[in-house]
Amino acid sequence: MPPRSPAPADLPASTRERLLQAGVARAKQHGLRALTVRAVAGDAGVNLGSFVYHFGSREAFIAELIEHWYAPLMERTRDLLVEMDPKQAGLRGLVMGIADWMLAERAFVGHLTADAAAGEPAARAFLLSSGDRHPAIVLQAVVEAQARGQLRQQEDPVHILLALLALVGLPVLLFEAMNGRSFMPPEFAAAFESYAMDREHVARRLDWMLKGLAP
Repeated sequence: MPPRSPAPADLPASTRERLLQAGVARAKQHGLRALTVRAVAGDAGVNLGSFVYHFGSREAFIAELIEHWYAPLMERTRDLLVEMDPKQAGLRGLVMGIADWMLAERAFVGHLTADAAAGEPAARAFLLSSGDRHPAIVLQAVVEAQARGQLRQQEDPVHILLALLALVGLPVLLFEAMNGRSFMPPEFAAAFESYAMDREHVARRLDWMLKGLAP
């Protein structure tokens, strides 16, 4: 009897995949600017020639690494939009799905934003293209919610989008930027991590906003 073919879970990760996984892990710890070809290749257990064969350059690698890291969010956001139930709080579920991802990936998100601000080309290019990414899906959901009479129609949907993204993202970015250092009065600093990073608090702020936007 011939040996069975290995199931997908049994197959070793390809060299390309190992390099991307090593890059994401290192970026979460040290940021994109700190990535070097030699360090990533060493983490992945491959030689420098293999890195060059698969990616050609550090810049091309970082650009693909960001897309590789981001792809699950885009896929999940599209799925949530399709699954939205007009009779229920579909927009809330969509935004909380993004919030869950941001909380789980906060280290990478924080580094990505800081690296873009510092001039890392691939990080800047990614953020500059964000208008065609998950924010566009949220904007579509906002417009649809307004059309169904679930949100005030006189409000600019782009303004609502920016408010929703700020509600989810800004506390996370601020917390990551602080990097364990507090720049707040002690009475605020003690509570900030919980209010910024606890899912229940994020959901509560979202409910406040959606209640205020109800017709």
